[in-house]
Amino acid sequence: MSENYKEYTLGYQRGERKEAFNEKKIYELKENEQSLDFLRKATGYTLTISQQTIPVAGFVREADVTKLWEVYEKLSADTSRPIKITFNTLMLRLFAECLKSAPILNAHLKYKPFNATGTLTYKGSIEVSMPVILPNGRMIPLVLHDAGNKTLDEMAFAVSEIERKSYNTILDETLYDVAKQRMFLLVRQGHALQAIATGISSFIGKHKVKFAPPKVRREYRKAVKPEDRLCAEDIGEGTVCISDLGSIYSGKGFATTSPVLQPTTAVIAFGRVLDEEKVYKKEDGQLDLKTVKTLPITILFDHKIGGFPDIVPFLNKMDEFIGNPEQILNW
Repeated sequence: MSENYKEYTLGYQRGERKEAFNEKKIYELKENEQSLDFLRKATGYTLTISQQTIPVAGFVREADVTKLWEVYEKLSADTSRPIKITFNTLMLRLFAECLKSAPILNAHLKYKPFNATGTLTYKGSIEVSMPVILPNGRMIPLVLHDAGNKTLDEMAFAVSEIERKSYNTILDETLYDVAKQRMFLLVRQGHALQAIATGISSFIGKHKVKFAPPKVRREYRKAVKPEDRLCAEDIGEGTVCISDLGSIYSGKGFATTSPVLQPTTAVIAFGRVLDEEKVYKKEDGQLDLKTVKTLPITILFDHKIGGFPDIVPFLNKMDEFIGNPEQILNW
């Protein structure tokens, strides 16, 4: 069997994009029109509906993580671990533990504005949706399954597995499976015409999706086993979204407009750890400066589930781990 399918995988595209970027670091301005690709089509609907129907409330905090960073450095330097612990892995594990104190943030909400009825389903596992940057520069939410029951080492392995699978994946093939599931859901919800229109626009006319050649697609399905590539269940909203903005932007700032995606109830974002000078009062009452490590954290939630008191248990648990992080060494 040939390996033509590899030219369409994310791993191959990442190498090609890096080479192209190194060759041409300044891009020329050129007006052109492009139809939305499968990724933008797949995410556009959910993002639009979520923005239109979810009243978002939020909390923004600049946390002093000086002690937490010391613990992270111990974990990162521990060569006995099977996989190096990154700060992203540590924060995913920390936030997953905090969510156990505020299960309303790890829930799915179904709401009908016409008659103001709905159901709130508290999820039995924490399925973290992590926005990941693709080789073309765009982002897609990949799901870290059962994050609440993983040790730090298991969390690190799960993150590395997502990266390994993504390298082997032809994304449009996986998005096609996701789109089929969502069209069937639209039909079950009574939106058959919308499902038909979405399907037609994906395969007919100027906005149709450009898939890999049929021969390559068949080869890919045979050559790469489901456990070695991203599947439909690995893409989506999960039960909560946790976004590492610090891996993208190294400056100061907070995320305040990230959408809460239906049917989830919350999104958590954190930035880059920065060294900052802070004024503090010494024991003799005099003011002084000291350097601390700060981490910007944003929590946004669907205001329909309640108000600020509903996220206080999450914040209290987060304060506990940041203030006394030594317990994290036992994770």
